Amino acid sequence: MDSKNQTSNKLKRWTVLIIVAIVMMMGYVFWDIISPLSTQLKASITEGGMGWTSAEYGFYAGSYSIFNIFLLMLFFGGIILDKCGIRFTGIMATGVMLLGSIINYYAITRISPENYIDLKFTLFGLIPEHIKLQVIFAALGFGLFGMGCDITGITVSKIVTKWFTGHEMASAMGIQVAMARLGTASALSFSPLIAMSFGLSAPILVGAFVLLIGFVLFLIYIFMDKDFDRNKKNLSLETDEDKFSFRDFAKVLQNPGFWMIAFLCVFFYSSIRPFMKFATDLLINKYGVESVTAGWIVSMLPYSTIILTPLFGSIYDRMGKGATLMLIGCILVTVSHICLLLPFITYTWFATIIMILLGIAFSLVPSAMWPSVPKIVPLKQLGTAYSIIYYIQNIGLMLVPMWVGDVIGKNTASDGHVDFTMPMMIFAGFGLISILVSSILLIMDKKKHYGLEDANIIK
Repeated sequence: MDSKNQTSNKLKRWTVLIIVAIVMMMGYVFWDIISPLSTQLKASITEGGMGWTSAEYGFYAGSYSIFNIFLLMLFFGGIILDKCGIRFTGIMATGVMLLGSIINYYAITRISPENYIDLKFTLFGLIPEHIKLQVIFAALGFGLFGMGCDITGITVSKIVTKWFTGHEMASAMGIQVAMARLGTASALSFSPLIAMSFGLSAPILVGAFVLLIGFVLFLIYIFMDKDFDRNKKNLSLETDEDKFSFRDFAKVLQNPGFWMIAFLCVFFYSSIRPFMKFATDLLINKYGVESVTAGWIVSMLPYSTIILTPLFGSIYDRMGKGATLMLIGCILVTVSHICLLLPFITYTWFATIIMILLGIAFSLVPSAMWPSVPKIVPLKQLGTAYSIIYYIQNIGLMLVPMWVGDVIGKNTASDGHVDFTMPMMIFAGFGLISILVSSILLIMDKKKHYGLEDANIIK
């Protein structure tokens, strides 16, 4: 291939990356648009809030994963991706995200927080038995959004693998993750300001609008994907002989390296993603900062990943050491949570530094973990593999916020002050387990030669 074609192909694949990374970024904007507003949601109606309890907010935060877990939608999503292809799955998933956001907005704006219903199914007490109808409908919308967002995530991962195999895959995935963190940081930073200026429901409307932009961008990507598949010189990796079969599902489940990645994903993300849902409350209660300031401090976590995730991805591409990077990240997240546990340090600057350290950890692990999956699992099984990983991850993303919300409710004093010692012990515990799993993965890589410690770029 001459240099002109190489330059053209490089430009196309990086253009594709930017498009799909922005689509994913829009999803993360909506995912965290409510997080910095938890205190306002729990304020009384007379104070401009919705009167949500900690348990109701925990249920809402965990509802992201309800359909993915109980209806097995991630399994079906992965199979649909491998059977029906990227284009169909992507349009379906981004459309469901948009629908979920609209339902969420409707619940907050049109359903009174004074209407209650009684539930018979409480998931062992994690869901409040007497709960606001508004919370139920908001959770329905957030659950639909979560289903679409995670299926979009596995679709985007397969797109990056399709376009970047043999090239800068970890760097590309690192940039995609960094863009997602930019979405999170933007939501955490600006959501309180938007709510302060235009009302509590305004950030949700903004989030729905950015999801509409993401839907349109994926439509644009479809034309590029068709061109890729028509180009005989750059024949799609999804050839007829590589099409998914249901036997591949069993092969994925029999892969021990896959299981280590899946366990690492659920325990590591359980130590960070649910923490971010409650971090604003932690700063307000323990460090005595205002809600807007707390949102900005928490946003230091995702902001610090924007540069670092592509940087660590580039290191993995050129130097390898993927399993080692994951282990270091797990150690760092655990130490950070333990530092936030210390009762005698209540300085705002200290909390800011810890958020930055968590951001470094949040860069190290994903920048190495997601590009490692194609080294362990063949491309024809990749959609299914990612869907199972996301499914297991969703168990943590659903149950941990509900659990922590219940624990916070039990550790809330009559004056509204929350003791965050037990919640932080929970997050630190997940960090410790992730250290153990990443250590086992490093040992397995040396024995089974997955290539996790090898560079990605083929020279």
